[in-house]
Amino acid sequence: MSRGKFIVFEGGEGSGKSVLMERLRATLPDAVFTRYPGGSPIGEKIRELVLSKEAQGIDTATELLLFLAARAQLIADVIEPALAAGKTVVCDRFELSTMVYQVYGREKPEYRDFLFTVSKTINKGCVPDATIFLDVTPEVGLARAHARPEEPNRFDNEQLAFHERVREGYRKHVVEYPHFFIIDADKPLEEVWRNIEETIQSVVSKAPMI
Repeated sequence: MSRGKFIVFEGGEGSGKSVLMERLRATLPDAVFTRYPGGSPIGEKIRELVLSKEAQGIDTATELLLFLAARAQLIADVIEPALAAGKTVVCDRFELSTMVYQVYGREKPEYRDFLFTVSKTINKGCVPDATIFLDVTPEVGLARAHARPEEPNRFDNEQLAFHERVREGYRKHVVEYPHFFIIDADKPLEEVWRNIEETIQSVVSKAPMI
């Protein structure tokens, strides 16, 4: 059986990932959709904690380790079994989010090498066949995030400079991800969606990665 395709959506707050992934369900009805952090009972508990106001002021090392724990559990419980079964997996955030938020956003370059080393172990060879980066300017993204009906999470409430560093981190890491697609998420939703449809079709139609 051929291994399934692994597609990851990345982007700053308010980039439209969740909305666009929901639309993608109709295009890929047999795919497994999940999110990071989250996707498993343990992961969802970690997600609830790290996004909550109660985690305000959390030590940056603690925050990093919680995200790594959530990723390890998600891979073990959801991603690796689904890919091994030949299913397409679509994930809202993955390894790159940890890098740009916890290293760039938190201004902790000393975490970079540690993160790379640990990721090699916990990722279990799960490398995205495509990473789709929805590139939104922080001002636009934050305006969208704060216009949502649900209460903003802890990251939505970070200062503009934090989100600018996150975007810078994404742009710097383009060269490290060969299957990396950048989509201008400042554009209207329908135009962004058309670009995503084209990208997804090109990915799922390719032969499996070896």
